[in-house]
Amino acid sequence: MPHPLVVRTATYILIAIALAAAPPAGAAERLDAKTWRRVKTYDMRALQKLDPLPLRQIVGVRFNYRHATIRHLKPNWFQGSIWYYSRGEKDDFDYVQVMVAKADVEAFRALPTDFRAGNNFVVYGQILKDEEADFTFLRLLGTKVTRGGDRVTVSW
Repeated sequence: MPHPLVVRTATYILIAIALAAAPPAGAAERLDAKTWRRVKTYDMRALQKLDPLPLRQIVGVRFNYRHATIRHLKPNWFQGSIWYYSRGEKDDFDYVQVMVAKADVEAFRALPTDFRAGNNFVVYGQILKDEEADFTFLRLLGTKVTRGGDRVTVSW
């Protein structure tokens, strides 16, 4: 059994490789109208039940708050999570692991961390998976959508 530090380091390296293929950190994501029409918005529980997950696709995810802990993994990337609280259901809390570009981390930190606030948000991101570490995450693009002509821009 490998030492936990070796496993953690390998996981971070694999995440970095997956993120290396991503657009530059902090850049607004520009999509053509045809691509945007394929973007689906999911309730968190519905997204988690998809089999297989729509890997590499851009999706919208509804959530209520973010977890207070944000970890700085690489110089340009941070790891966190978004959560959905559904009062009275068997499993009250659902979450999705997210990766946030350094340029966007302040906007991510501005999201509320209190599940009792009752807010509802939609965040857009690309679903990615590091196969070797068996780590699936949402690479966040932003919460604001701006339409202009045949282009759509997703930003914070």
